[in-house]
Amino acid sequence: MVGLPARGKSYIAHRLARYLNWIGTKSKVFNVGQYRRELVGVNMSYDYYDPFNTTGAQSRRMVASHVLDTIIEWFKEDPDNAVAILDATNTTRDRRDLILERCPPEGIQVMFIESVLDDTFIEERNIREHKLRCPDYQGCDPDDAFNDFSKRIENYKKAYETLCLNLDRELSFIRVSNITQFHINNLLGTVQSKSAYFLMNIRPHTKTTLYLSRHGESQFNELAKIGGDTNLTDNGVRYAKKLGKFLQENNLTDIPVWTSIMKRTIETCSHLPNQNVQRYKCLNEIDAGRCDGLTYKEIEEKYPEEFALRDLDKYNYRYPQGESYQDVCCRLEPIIMDLEKQDQVLLICHQAVLRCIVGYFLNLSTDEIPYIKIPLHTVIKITPVAYGCEKEEISFGVESSVTHRDKQTQESIERRLLALDISHGDSSFVSHEDMNGHSGNNNIISDHVIKT
Repeated sequence: MVGLPARGKSYIAHRLARYLNWIGTKSKVFNVGQYRRELVGVNMSYDYYDPFNTTGAQSRRMVASHVLDTIIEWFKEDPDNAVAILDATNTTRDRRDLILERCPPEGIQVMFIESVLDDTFIEERNIREHKLRCPDYQGCDPDDAFNDFSKRIENYKKAYETLCLNLDRELSFIRVSNITQFHINNLLGTVQSKSAYFLMNIRPHTKTTLYLSRHGESQFNELAKIGGDTNLTDNGVRYAKKLGKFLQENNLTDIPVWTSIMKRTIETCSHLPNQNVQRYKCLNEIDAGRCDGLTYKEIEEKYPEEFALRDLDKYNYRYPQGESYQDVCCRLEPIIMDLEKQDQVLLICHQAVLRCIVGYFLNLSTDEIPYIKIPLHTVIKITPVAYGCEKEEISFGVESSVTHRDKQTQESIERRLLALDISHGDSSFVSHEDMNGHSGNNNIISDHVIKT
């Protein structure tokens, strides 16, 4: 990252890391401020950041070098580690040159993302909402802390050298001005292009509150069958009516409702007071292919190998003639981009779809996403906080079936695979993916990329 303090760099860094992790590119944010507090201490006054303070400048360069060492080691620890986001000011060419000297020799591509903000109102809000809560100002008077941080910014301005084409034509960079204007230069590869796509779709100062709900209990839920396109049970209808009452009592009757095109979600929406209901096919439940309409027990009996392979890697496993969780995430990407721009939305859809959406907003791994609990007859409220989100569950006390299946132990999976004479590297699993024209690792980026 590049930019003066309080320009939304940390916010952008965490949002970008969340998105890249969600699409299968393992990413991590390295905040230089946290390392500085560990190495040098807290309560550093604004003088520490004066570019003419030789001692402070040497200390800050030492911290920057230490963080780069940590990043390089992180890449070496695991070949799946793909993107490191260096969350720091990097406001001088000297500091950016340090990054360019250290990273390319290690096989790490470098792209800079600069955040420029001229709006003094947003700057002050950023300082008061985020910066004054950091450990540097614990126990300080808010006004004194605000004045100190403002002077810190003035010190950075003394040496600030923005990215520009005249001097930085050979670099890969994205310059974001006042949230809405983008200058993109010399991007290389898929990750950098996807990063630009994401940044052009988010609104950093929009705080989206989401209300998520599955449809009311369906006839297939009651029979413990997966998939299908059945109507609601009596309990499902009762839930839909209670959901409508909840919306009225909380003044949420004007928010848009997004739903799938399946009977059980449409019927649930028919009991709501909201008029703005939009249907999207990409919100349909995961396609179970040949397993659609079967219970888990029937799948285990009829397709024992498929049943075992799904437990082995539930996120990447694709139902025969159907979909995987990875496929669902891919078709949900346009919805995620739209959700980033909304103030409030109610989504009424399905278990696997909501797992993918909740996984995105809570920054959960691909191992965790397929096992997120999304119970029937429950509203999940997602609220943005600082650089992440909080989840709250609201239950209405309407009886329903339990459709969650816990993650199986590695021992039980190994035992079943052994009984079926399947190993982890069994070619039948690869053939199953190839047969459908996909690869379970098509979103994995092999090159190390560092976003600074």
